[in-house]
Amino acid sequence: MLIRRLGLLFLLAFLPCSIVLAMPETQVTSVSPVVSYVVGSSQKVCQLTGETDLQFNRPTTSQTETRYGLVSADLGYSFEHDGKLFFLFGDTGPTPTFNGKPNLDKDPPRDNGLDNDAIGYVSNIASISSLDQCVRLDFTVDSIGAYKNPVVLNAQGQPAIKLRIDEMPIAGISDADRMFVIFGTDNYVYPTPGPTRGALGFSTRTVVGVSGDDANTFHFLYNFSKPTNQEGSDAKFINTAIAEGQDGFIYFWGTGGGKSYRHSPVFLARKPVGSMSSLNPIEYLHAVNDDGTPVFATSESDATPLFHDSPVDCAGEIGVEWNQFIHSWVMLYNCREEENTQANLSGIWMRVAQEPWGPWSSPQTIFNAARDGGLCHFIHRAVDQQNPTPCDNLSTPDRMGMGGGNYAPYFISRYTTFDQIRETSTFYYTMATFNPYTQVIMKTTIQSSPEATTGTTQTVGQTSKTSTPNSVTTTESVEIAALNNTWLVIAAVVAMVVVAVGFYLLRRKRPTNI
Repeated sequence: MLIRRLGLLFLLAFLPCSIVLAMPETQVTSVSPVVSYVVGSSQKVCQLTGETDLQFNRPTTSQTETRYGLVSADLGYSFEHDGKLFFLFGDTGPTPTFNGKPNLDKDPPRDNGLDNDAIGYVSNIASISSLDQCVRLDFTVDSIGAYKNPVVLNAQGQPAIKLRIDEMPIAGISDADRMFVIFGTDNYVYPTPGPTRGALGFSTRTVVGVSGDDANTFHFLYNFSKPTNQEGSDAKFINTAIAEGQDGFIYFWGTGGGKSYRHSPVFLARKPVGSMSSLNPIEYLHAVNDDGTPVFATSESDATPLFHDSPVDCAGEIGVEWNQFIHSWVMLYNCREEENTQANLSGIWMRVAQEPWGPWSSPQTIFNAARDGGLCHFIHRAVDQQNPTPCDNLSTPDRMGMGGGNYAPYFISRYTTFDQIRETSTFYYTMATFNPYTQVIMKTTIQSSPEATTGTTQTVGQTSKTSTPNSVTTTESVEIAALNNTWLVIAAVVAMVVVAVGFYLLRRKRPTNI
């Protein structure tokens, strides 16, 4: 009888443990990052080109005018190749002379005004730990020692394309130990009426040029994006950002040119790493299935937008990087003043996604010239009837009535950082200002916080992991493991209490020997 009672007690004692261990799969929350711009964090680091930082009236680090005969430049897309950080500049302004020789657009050895761009570089990138101090640019140079205009040559050694106003090097990448640059050409305003103030036009076609000598010479390879109409409004990869994924593909995010310039959605294409020498194989994002898998097509005409802006599409120049610290792709592009919304001021917009094809988050304005201290400090405010008194000394006299801008936000990805204590990431990028006609290096901080989404964990203490070709998001089942461990502790305590009480009761019923 005693043995039977003890057996029953042990059964009752360990029943709670068995119930906990037999618990079915439990619904848990997986964590995907919600990335927010840290208000007030967007700041100018320095002015990149020109002789004088006009905000502070002090020499720039690069002093491009006295060192290379470069007064001003536009854009500034950057990429790494051969241990250097290259910058692509468009529509540059040269000094009248350099080293005692003529240096204007039509002066030899320049290409008679048919090419006015520049390519700079930073050599010691491995020794630069932060961009909080400005980098010092060097340039590819011509025969008089001034900055050189890049020329894309055909098989006969002649210029294959024109690189006039708003025709320029747009983006670049290093692939298979060679440099590949996407150039924009065929501005639709040529030959007539030509560019005029307020109507400069824009490139309608992009081509790929290759360089085997660190950007000193380029050779034409193929058309990258070509329109079917004269206005160039249906070519989808004119302004382009390039980044290599972790799945063996090079990704291209593109926007329209011609009359679609800065009124375009964003499109996506990809091709295998190591294949930049030819257009094919290339494929264009056509759709995304309900389960999140992408559908690619082989024709650019089948490319569909990643998203649409509201009230109208407004993407133009674009930058994209994979931020390893928040496990997300981050996209920057400029949206103009007329596309202001109550939710998003004009300026530099940011979206994030865990896959190149999305889904992409809603936009956030990370830089607005008035809100973030750019206007009247390093971006000129136009002198006009509304503002007849100048608020800055940033403009040349002939451009006082032309306001500056904020556009071409191009990542300098090597120097993106992470603060483990604050759980924030700070990235650096170039941003063009138009007036003054230069670009600045900016920095912005973002913060990632978890967003709860329902998922299923398999067993207590196991890891729930979502793996994609480009990102790995790991969610430890900490909450569920902790919950189940709590129940196990409670069950063990109950078991001990039951056993103790049982022994006490049995002991009371046993006869006592005197």
